[in-house]
Amino acid sequence: SDKGGILTGYYEPEINVSFNKTRKFNVPILRYNKSYDKLERKKIESSFKKQDVLLWTDSKIELFFLQIQGSGIGSLKNKKKIKINYGGNNKKKYSSIGKFLKKKNLIIGEINLFTIKKFLYENPKLTDKILNQNKRYIFFNVDTKNSKNSSLGSIGLNLIPYASVAIDKKYYPLGIPLILHKVHDNKILPVISMDTGGAIIGKNRADLFTGRGLEAEKIAGE
Repeated sequence: SDKGGILTGYYEPEINVSFNKTRKFNVPILRYNKSYDKLERKKIESSFKKQDVLLWTDSKIELFFLQIQGSGIGSLKNKKKIKINYGGNNKKKYSSIGKFLKKKNLIIGEINLFTIKKFLYENPKLTDKILNQNKRYIFFNVDTKNSKNSSLGSIGLNLIPYASVAIDKKYYPLGIPLILHKVHDNKILPVISMDTGGAIIGKNRADLFTGRGLEAEKIAGE
């Protein structure tokens, strides 16, 4: 169709983690347990089981964005890295907090990863209310050995920056070559469908994997 599709970007965020709970590290990163099915975020946060805690992190906001991305890297105090892989969800629907912030006129102007994060950090009293708008909660698995590898896509292979995209399997099979035709600069980018995502729904809709760390975040977030 002449109406362009929607291309977004996703990346592997890096967040600070600890194996022990401390005053600073008091936000749990949880493994899946079926007792969390259909519970909303607030409930999971207040009634999780100790044995389901994989790691502790120091920021609810950074964890939220790790959950949006679906996997990432945990950085320990001694600089050791841990791979944090997607491990299931609470069977609730995803909804965008960006859309909510726009609807309530809380952010005027451009809404992207950075303007959303900035707003949340500057308005700690509203953070919970806003994060709870997204009922979907993501659980993880931890891999202490293979932190050098990028995340696995739904296809079961490691994702490749600027070559892997997530698509809606209803319309496109996994493992096929696709051509992204970028309208704004007319560039062509050959990619492969290697992943899926809760927010990637519909035809002519893809999410391009941009890699790991701050540079990847900057490109994906914009």
